[in-house]
Amino acid sequence: MSDIRLEIRVQAPADAIWNLWADFSNAPQWDTDVRNCTLDGPFQSGTRGLCVLKNGLQMPLVLEQVNPRRNYSNSARLLWARLTFNHYLTRIGAHETHVVHSVSIDGRLSFLYRGLLRALLRPAMNQALRNLGRLAEQRANQGLAQAC
Repeated sequence: MSDIRLEIRVQAPADAIWNLWADFSNAPQWDTDVRNCTLDGPFQSGTRGLCVLKNGLQMPLVLEQVNPRRNYSNSARLLWARLTFNHYLTRIGAHETHVVHSVSIDGRLSFLYRGLLRALLRPAMNQALRNLGRLAEQRANQGLAQAC
């Protein structure tokens, strides 16, 4: 069960979304709450990394599952809770993609922080998803313009 689930339709090919996700170090281009993100290896299951938020909070993470051009999930520990972020894309057409971002909050003491985390994460995730969509659409339109 997801604590937060957000969806958007993007007027860009699924590959445009996937390429933005897989370029992990450039996540701050669309996730404005993130200062920087690094991975200690390739964008694949089991790779560890770190995201530093703009408020200075450091979130060690693990890529739990990576299914190229379909979905990926990563987990992080925060405030004695485990956050599992899921990212899905579904190709609707050649230039339209359905994108889902969700998060589950688990852990022995997660009940203490679940409400606070939901309140903090929902607007941040919503903004990140909208930014991701806009950036993918811009890049897709640039690609179409260059092809002409």
